[in-house]
Amino acid sequence: MWGFNFVALKLLYLQFKSPAALAIVRFVPMYLLLVAICRWRGESLKYSKETLPVLWQGFVAMGVYMLLFLEGMARTSAAEGAIILATAPVFSAIFSVIAKQEPFTPGAILGALIAFAGAAVVIFSGAHDGQSSLKGNLLLLGSAITWAYGAILSKPLVNKYSPIQSLTLSMPAGLLLLVPYGGLDLIKVPWSSLSTQTWLMLLHVTVGAGIIGFVGFYEGVKKIGPAPAMLYQYFVPVIAATSAYFVLHQALNVHLSLGLVIVIFGVALASRARYMAAQRLKLATS
Repeated sequence: MWGFNFVALKLLYLQFKSPAALAIVRFVPMYLLLVAICRWRGESLKYSKETLPVLWQGFVAMGVYMLLFLEGMARTSAAEGAIILATAPVFSAIFSVIAKQEPFTPGAILGALIAFAGAAVVIFSGAHDGQSSLKGNLLLLGSAITWAYGAILSKPLVNKYSPIQSLTLSMPAGLLLLVPYGGLDLIKVPWSSLSTQTWLMLLHVTVGAGIIGFVGFYEGVKKIGPAPAMLYQYFVPVIAATSAYFVLHQALNVHLSLGLVIVIFGVALASRARYMAAQRLKLATS
């Protein structure tokens, strides 16, 4: 769902000229559907002092991240966006150590540096290919950092709430950014002339990537933790690049291919180092 989302956004931008308007259009039906699902499941949506961390997580993951991601995707290609966002697991590992959710692992730092190098290849080479800009790629790097931070914030929350309940409770906080960000642009959307393709892509970013993708991710965070759950990013750039080739007829150039390989190698190295460290810790305490 998240891999194809990069292509879906590029197709949506053909008629949605404003990323800000798309943010609101995506948010409203997604939230209403989530509320309906929670009501059907009998899950409470009442707020209290204990739910304040949920709102902060929503402000980060549904507000700041979404703003950076949508603005970045409007300025870069589908494949580049996916490759840059693939650095999120590395940032997640770093934040996990800071939050004391995982031990410090030297191999993870080495993997992080390698992944950063791959992202740099993509970011700076993409700025000269005519399809993207340095600003767009840097916005996406910022979104990767923000998404990783949001994943760390979600870890204690999904232990208290179900993944779908946590997602639904967190979403209203994102409106604090999204309403001033996209409210005025919403009236400029050419609703009467939207194509069938645009409506289908809107369905995908709302239900597919928005609900199925996020709920699935939070379920993964609940079961195995944020850093391991972030490993979905191994598949996202590959699916995005493949989809972009067949749907948008955009092939990976040498620099993007090199960047993709370096990023995935760095993330794999960091992930293996964390796994080995966790196994050693388990043996030492058993």
